[in-house]
Formats: sequence, C-alpha cells, structure tokens
Amino acid sequence: MSDHNAPNPQPGHEDPAQHQPYSQPGPYGQQPPYGQQAPYGQQAPYGQQPQCSQPQYGQQQAGPHSSGATTSEPPLTADGDRLVATFDHLLNIVAPAVGPLILWLVTRRRGSLANSEGREALNFGITVAIVYVGIGVLSLLSLFGGPLALLVPLLYPLLWVAVVVYAILGAVQANQGRPYRYPVTFRFVS
Repeated sequence: MSDHNAPNPQPGHEDPAQHQPYSQPGPYGQQPPYGQQAPYGQQAPYGQQPQCSQPQYGQQQAGPHSSGATTSEPPLTADGDRLVATFDHLLNIVAPAVGPLILWLVTRRRGSLANSEGREALNFGITVAIVYVGIGVLSLLSLFGGPLALLVPLLYPLLWVAVVVYAILGAVQANQGRPYRYPVTFRFVS
C-alpha cells in the first residue's frame, strides 16, 4: 500500500540534495568527499583527524625521490644525555649486560655521553656475566667437596657488592657529565 500523504515526485522535479555531485560540499554535518578537505571554518567530523599539510614528527613528505623511511630521532639534550648515561651504569645492578645493551642500542646515536658510557657499562656487564658463569663452574666443582665448598658460596655476594659499588660510582660520574672507566673490564664492544 502506498502512503497518500507522501509527495509524489514529478518528472523533471528531482530533489537536488539527493544527486549532489562529489565536488561540492554537502550540507552541514556531512563529510566532504574522499580526499577533499572541509571548507574553511568547518571542523572535521567527530572522531576523525583533520587533514594536515605539514608532515607530523617522524614522517616525511612523499615526493618523487623519497624512500618513505621515517626521519631519525632527535638528539638528546645535555640533561637527557647525562640521565641516559647514568641509567646505563645503574642497569648493571639489576640486569648485567642485558639492561645496558638494550638502553645503549636505543640511545647510542642520540648523544655522545650516552654512547660512550653505554658502551662502557655494556663491557662491564659482559665481564660481570662471564665472572658469574665462572663462579657457577666453580660451584659445580665444589659439589665434590674440598676447600672450594666453603669459599664458593661467598663469591656471589662479593661479586654483587662489587657490581653495586662500581655501578654507583659510574652513575655518579656520568650524572656529573664525566666519563667513567671500570677498573677491571674486558673491552668487548669498542
């Protein structure tokens, strides 16, 4: 059944809002056609980002010669460089070799102090890890008895105390902006 109150479209009299071409902006509250911006003074619909003509941080303008890669990260400030170098040393207390390695890989190109102190802390962490493994081998040998059975359990706490002391000394020096060199460290990463 048809509704008698509904207007009947007459031939040649069509609603212009239904057949609006894509090049013209629609009525208020509707999105502009794909790839076009809303006219000046109108906001983008709720939940959508407005289109920007400037590239955002970390993006490049697409051009005929661009590779599409993101730009490099900005360099650290002087305070940030010292802070990263300080944390490089302190991470040896919690996670020798692994903590400084991750932080150094992330920040080595962003600051000179972060690079040099991260490398030094990494070398110290690798040395500490090797000594931990050596103590583990000695503890296996001490299972057979003898004088090593009394001394080996003391080596782990002594090594941990040495790591804490040297890491704090390194962190204090790095926080003052001065390089620190650990006294007994193999330089694996140069």
